[in-house]
Amino acid sequence: MLASKLAAQRHRRRPDFGLAQVNIVLLLVLFFLVVGTIVETDELAVDLSETTDLPLERLPRPLLLIDGEGNWALDGAAMAEANVVEALRIPPPEGQPNAVYILAPRDMPADRLLRTMQVLLPAGRTVKLVTLKAGGEE
Repeated sequence: MLASKLAAQRHRRRPDFGLAQVNIVLLLVLFFLVVGTIVETDELAVDLSETTDLPLERLPRPLLLIDGEGNWALDGAAMAEANVVEALRIPPPEGQPNAVYILAPRDMPADRLLRTMQVLLPAGRTVKLVTLKAGGEE
């Protein structure tokens, strides 16, 4: 009889920690929901810089300027599209990146920019965009 009581005491159920884990997880979720709603969106906003005076001498070369009417100028010299491609086919000097930099107005339609990139594709250069002047003016 004594042995049966000892055997009964040894086979006690172990405590279930699953409920405690679920409670902790739910409290963490609740905490992050509350903390996430306290942060205002103004705190997360980024003020982008805007260029008002852009000296062309400080920009990388070769620089392709595209004005509002769609005229092209390579490093300040007005050129037709085909002439720009031919000028860009000449390999850059040693140590210079094999890229052409585009300066275009802010309100330039995306399809015109994509068309410009397609025209420049035969030149074999990487196309990179540079900053725009304020108001989209050239």
